[in-house]
Amino acid sequence: MEEVDKIKIEENEKKRLELKHAYFRLFKTKDGISVLNDLESFCGQNRTSVCEQSPNPYQTVFQEGKRRIFLRIKAMMEIEGEEK
Repeated sequence: MEEVDKIKIEENEKKRLELKHAYFRLFKTKDGISVLNDLESFCGQNRTSVCEQSPNPYQTVFQEGKRRIFLRIKAMMEIEGEEK
């Protein structure tokens, strides 16, 4: 791997880690915890994405998209393999 590529990878990793720290700082405040709890409920984190009474592929994809956003936030809050 060329030196330029290694530098770009290191820069990207540094930016990713800084962003993860920003998520962590934001969502670990009192207000952030309230918002995160609301998003957990709204995004359907603990529910199936499929409407069991009337299955609809478009609705399922929409619900899964909302759920994926919450999962992204939770994943970004994990720093060095541990949720802090």
